[in-house]
Amino acid sequence: MAEGQGQATEPVEQAVQPFMPSDPLAARTVAFLRERHGADILDVTEHRGQTSVVVRPEAIEAVCRALRDEQGFNFLSQVTAVDWPEREPRFDVVYNLMSLATRATIRLKVRVGDEDTPYPEVPTVTTVWPAANWYEREVYDLFGIRFAGHPDLTRILMPPDWVGHPLRKDYPLTGIRLPEPHWGGQIPFDQPLPPGIGAQTLRTPEGTEEPPVAGGPPRPGTDDEA
Repeated sequence: MAEGQGQATEPVEQAVQPFMPSDPLAARTVAFLRERHGADILDVTEHRGQTSVVVRPEAIEAVCRALRDEQGFNFLSQVTAVDWPEREPRFDVVYNLMSLATRATIRLKVRVGDEDTPYPEVPTVTTVWPAANWYEREVYDLFGIRFAGHPDLTRILMPPDWVGHPLRKDYPLTGIRLPEPHWGGQIPFDQPLPPGIGAQTLRTPEGTEEPPVAGGPPRPGTDDEA
């Protein structure tokens, strides 16, 4: 038998290539992020032509600044959030960016929140795009997610003393038992509904719930803040 015949050979492992989007502009952006912020990029996906990049929460401000200054993403079209109550981390904070020069788009996501941090915090991007001011206030108001470094993190849609955050998926649709004092737009269960409100509520005698949080997280700069 010739030397080497009949000997087992080790299987050759093939390197797994990282996912690249089909859109060339998005692929260029992803390549840039992997080169400059590789340790901060947790995942890249594509759905119906939209590329999403999951970023470490602590790095979102630096990643956004690099995309603005070096890749031309000079338009922040939206900051919003999505609640996944059965998942940890529970929330996606979503940033939709666009380059007005090339029409390139990219979606960034950070994932935050668990049982120990029901009111998570991420860095503000108002330092990169001043237009993020109202977007971040809306996310804070409706989801209870805070933005560290924001210049005026107060409610923007709901009254300042509103109980809970209405876009969380565990926010009760039925009546809730409110602490005193309560804002007049939230009707305690043991009080009659004002005329015209009955058709707009799902409040039922067997469906009352405790409020998500009495008063919500403390507002920055107030005596209630720890």
